[in-house]
Amino acid sequence: MSGGPFLRTGDLGFLRESQLYVTGRLDDLIIVRGMNRYPQDIEATARGSHPLLESGYGAAFIVDGHGRQRLVLVQEVAMRGEKDLTPALDAIRRAVLDEHGLALDAIVLVRSGTILRTSSGKIQRHACRAAFLAGTQGPRRTLRFAGRP
Repeated sequence: MSGGPFLRTGDLGFLRESQLYVTGRLDDLIIVRGMNRYPQDIEATARGSHPLLESGYGAAFIVDGHGRQRLVLVQEVAMRGEKDLTPALDAIRRAVLDEHGLALDAIVLVRSGTILRTSSGKIQRHACRAAFLAGTQGPRRTLRFAGRP
């Protein structure tokens, strides 16, 4: 593209063969070790890692803690009478590490339908982050990792 004017909408995207593809929002972008990561990719990996997570929404985001940025995932889980959610937590941790090379610092499993979304169904990652920091996300089970695996 040459010339302007351009509007700074905060959307990320690219042009290919005169077609605009919107890939995400600048304020949702996760930057780890200088590499850009889309939260949607991390969320999709987590969702596909275990059968209890397949139909749920997730929200990946960064929080500051102890002098460094920490990667957090809040993920809905379909409860089918399971008492032990450890296999789902382990599956998420392994899948995100294997697929993206990222170690999660915290995983919060919540009941289906509790991830904060807009009226049109878009995930409100900033609201999920604020709820996580305030401790009001309503966790079903939380796993925090003390260090990198």
